[in-house]
Amino acid sequence: MMIRAENLTKKYASITAVDKVSLTVDRGELVGIIGPDGAGKTTFLRMLAGVLEPDTGTITIDGKTFGKNRRELKETIGYLSQINQVYGDLTVWENIEFFGKIHSVQNWRQRGEELLRFARLTDFKNRLADQLSGGMRQKLGICCAVIHRPAILILDEPTTGVDPISRRELWLMLSAFMKQGITILVATPYLNEAERCSRVAMFHHGHLLRYDTVDALKKTLSLNVFEITSSNLRRTFDLINSFTFVQEATVMGDRITFVIDTHGKGDENVVIEAVRRNIDRDARVRAMEPTLDNIFATLIKDRKDT
Repeated sequence: MMIRAENLTKKYASITAVDKVSLTVDRGELVGIIGPDGAGKTTFLRMLAGVLEPDTGTITIDGKTFGKNRRELKETIGYLSQINQVYGDLTVWENIEFFGKIHSVQNWRQRGEELLRFARLTDFKNRLADQLSGGMRQKLGICCAVIHRPAILILDEPTTGVDPISRRELWLMLSAFMKQGITILVATPYLNEAERCSRVAMFHHGHLLRYDTVDALKKTLSLNVFEITSSNLRRTFDLINSFTFVQEATVMGDRITFVIDTHGKGDENVVIEAVRRNIDRDARVRAMEPTLDNIFATLIKDRKDT
């Protein structure tokens, strides 16, 4: 066991940002932390990184706690916050040098060159960090976070506001680090990204709703997801939402997805027949693989209904 968090709670005045959260992370795992803004993701990761003290609860890393081993444990962690901590008025190489020396990395030059080649930033080593694109700046931030070869890498929404190509490159970097045995926790607002993770922790209003593999989450909730095309999306959407057995309906471009649970098998036929009879006789429906979006939306709805 690499990381164990037990009953972590953190309050800001009357707001409970994280409420009695417990989970474990095995060595070499890539764990996705997902949830809307204000769900508690950042507070939770800051506690794991040793940046923020929990009000109650304990964190152990390889059996050691921050209380007596803070300096030692923080050297095993690489942390990239939402506000990228690279210095904009320093060049790429000067940032590498700064973080290498801060962490007392003896061969920081060799390590830095290796990381810049890996991140495809070598040609930009003399450019100011403020003059980098968002994706390049994030890659530099990750390079600085791992220059001391940490066993754990904690990233808080590293792909937010980054273009699709840079997002893909960032995830390739994380995959490579995972193959090297680094344990990674990454918060992301993009649920499709979390499908790449070993396990996913779903946060909402400070609570941990579910923590499991993506496949296990899909099997546990047993959702039936369907996609329907129609000539009149607005009327079709309103009609679908009128059925009480429909748990969720979403307009996605030129089609609508809707969700029912396994107890409602066959109800999709009721929906399509109603759409064809009242709106578009050529409307089509097909079954879809449940996504994390479907799962998360269902969990939140179930929580509101209880």
